[in-house]
Amino acid sequence: MASRPWMFVLCLSVCARASAHPNSVSYANLSVDHGAIQAIVRLPLDDVDLLMRLDRDLDGRVSADELEASRMAIAGYFDQHLQLAVDGAPLRAILGRVAIWRDVAAFPYLEGDVLFAGSAAGQLSVRSDFLSELYPSHRTLGRIEVNGRVERFTFTGTSTYTARIGSNRPLVLGTAVLGVAILCALVVARRRAAAAAVAMLLVAPTARGDVIMSAPALNATLKTMEKLKREVDGGAPATRVEALFQLGAEADALAGTMNLEVESHGMQERALLDLALSRSKELGVGIAYNGAKKKFFYDGAAFAGYLEQAPRGAHAAAAEFKLLSYAFYQASADDVGTMAAAAAAKRQFLARHPRFEANAEMRLYLAVDYRDLFKRYADAKDAPNAAKYRRLARAECLRIARAFPGTEQADAARQLLRSVDQSPR
Repeated sequence: MASRPWMFVLCLSVCARASAHPNSVSYANLSVDHGAIQAIVRLPLDDVDLLMRLDRDLDGRVSADELEASRMAIAGYFDQHLQLAVDGAPLRAILGRVAIWRDVAAFPYLEGDVLFAGSAAGQLSVRSDFLSELYPSHRTLGRIEVNGRVERFTFTGTSTYTARIGSNRPLVLGTAVLGVAILCALVVARRRAAAAAVAMLLVAPTARGDVIMSAPALNATLKTMEKLKREVDGGAPATRVEALFQLGAEADALAGTMNLEVESHGMQERALLDLALSRSKELGVGIAYNGAKKKFFYDGAAFAGYLEQAPRGAHAAAAEFKLLSYAFYQASADDVGTMAAAAAAKRQFLARHPRFEANAEMRLYLAVDYRDLFKRYADAKDAPNAAKYRRLARAECLRIARAFPGTEQADAARQLLRSVDQSPR
């Protein structure tokens, strides 16, 4: 029976990871005993790194030196998000040891020992809202021991734990030993309980298919973008050119992830979306929401820079394709001059890059341009131009269906052809 409380904590951890939302949990082990209040706090490392940029050399790991360099920031964050008071008087928090801790599934956490000083007698209140900047509904699973009595409490941004504590003696700073006790309990847990925990952890990843935008993934993307920006700003010429294209590719992928997140979950991850926008802006990467199109778009500056520096480079076709696709998806179908120029740019691209891997998509863009020009000229009663662009739209649709059979573009081209044929001439 002694292993069941630990299985309770493990199950909560697994369920949080297996949910449709990437809201990982934090842990706070609070001990009040013989006039001392101390806590061991464990926060998911990826989330904390995203917020506080602990990994200063961007090598993908947080070293002991990097933790120590961020000690003041960590202390300030703990003080802000773990608030204790006795009879309404705040207790002063002192950060002790900081380290990296891993759970039974090897997920890394930032672990910190916090000691509190103040009056030891009265009504204790504890509030915690760790990581609420990323997840408004983030939970901290609390294990609270007051003079030998253990309670479980789940902290959210709106919950407060209260208890009557101790004598009139002042609090003294003690040594945090609760973490050692927890580890020992895990070691001596029954073999059956451990096997069940491992089985649940193995199943958990398969249940995360609905997670699109997560703090760990965003953290990795932002780090990659920052490294590439450093290369663009200070690398050798050849390195700078390659980094420009890769920076554009990362920004484009991030905008795509943000769009997929909004399409799938609405604004459920608003905090992550806002953080992605603000941190990208800090790096000089322009991602913005287009209200008319209801999508996020990258401004393509890195792709344009690449073409300027390497017009015949290995990624020239891919960079130009991205710029043309951004223009296509954000274009208005009202200005025939702009549409005609856009169609001409697509024709030139296809002539220069006849074997580019995404030409089925580019030809579909061109067919849509021709269809839109046909409709505008038809609305304007310009019969010669309407007939010209209707003919071009039909020819392009037939070309796509013939050259790219069995593709989504071929299906879309056939539908487009039907709409052109059904439109009044």
